[in-house]
Amino acid sequence: MKRVAFLLGIVVTTYAASAAQPAADMKTMVQRLVDDTTVDAASEARAFDRMLNLGRAGVPYLIAHLGDGRRLPEQSMWVRRPGFADRQYTPWYVHDGLEFVLKELTGFTVGPQNGHLLKGQREQNTRKWVAWCVGRYPAQADICRSGMAR
Repeated sequence: MKRVAFLLGIVVTTYAASAAQPAADMKTMVQRLVDDTTVDAASEARAFDRMLNLGRAGVPYLIAHLGDGRRLPEQSMWVRRPGFADRQYTPWYVHDGLEFVLKELTGFTVGPQNGHLLKGQREQNTRKWVAWCVGRYPAQADICRSGMAR
């Protein structure tokens, strides 16, 4: 019981901290984290871990970066969360890594996630995520759509 209360406390604290984050700061932070995924393996791991800690408040900002076709330095990503089994994903591109993060944060997926989608599949998944985001976050619809212009 204490473990459940502890985990719930962590989730609430993380959510409150990310919800209190001003939009401009969140946009800048997510941009920096996305860029960090392409530096080297250690930066990539740290960036994806920090993205997972943004909680649901970061979802529209992450969706805005879908479609990013830059290669990742390390094609392996571990998701370690207290109370859950560790999971390993094998993304080749920034887009694929972001989709895995979104799946963890939302419990939702829009299509196949094999870690190395073709460009056309990434574009199709991006459109689906943006439509989902606009429906779930109508007040942040512009943020959800902001990556579509790339």
